[in-house]
Amino acid sequence: MSGDSKIGPVGGIIRTAPVRKIAGSADAATARTASPDALPGAKLIRMASDLASMPPPVDAARVASLRTAIAEGSYRLDSATIALAMLNYAEGRAN
Repeated sequence: MSGDSKIGPVGGIIRTAPVRKIAGSADAATARTASPDALPGAKLIRMASDLASMPPPVDAARVASLRTAIAEGSYRLDSATIALAMLNYAEGRAN
């Protein structure tokens, strides 16, 4: 093995000194009693999970009006507007 002898295999943990336990340590007591809500990463993971389980927002009135217009044959497509929107999207522009 070449280089620094303190570096172990990838993913491995090598301690260069023995672990000391300090009686009455506030960090140790907090780590044992901390709820998952107290950890910022856990909050973000739970929030992401909650958002992922929600259905996407839908404007039901707009969907109903489009279905009616399509069924009646009155819905018209503007190919120039659609093409422009596609180009803007491809180029990373919002509009």
